[in-house]
Amino acid sequence: MWVLRIFVILVIIFLVVGFGVYNSSVTVSVNLFGFIKYTDIPMIYVAFWSLVVGMVISFLLSISYYLKVQSGLRAQRKENKNLMEEITTLRNLPLEDIEEEKE
Repeated sequence: MWVLRIFVILVIIFLVVGFGVYNSSVTVSVNLFGFIKYTDIPMIYVAFWSLVVGMVISFLLSISYYLKVQSGLRAQRKENKNLMEEITTLRNLPLEDIEEEKE
């Protein structure tokens, strides 16, 4: 399995390097939200910074998801602890009290 993972990583690296080499001379104009306009920027810079911004946004979203999951897990652990305490108290009840309550 690790061989397949390394192979996929190598293919991705070759594709990224190939993309960078073949697009190194291509220039583009970038208009950021209508406020800032850049002209004659190499395409590889635009691709790189798009990747960086996407990674940062993805990282922030994953942190918020992680915190949400941890909060839910903490609540489940607390509920589990309370239920285990309840089970323990029910197990420790004397059998005579239970038979008297049934009658």
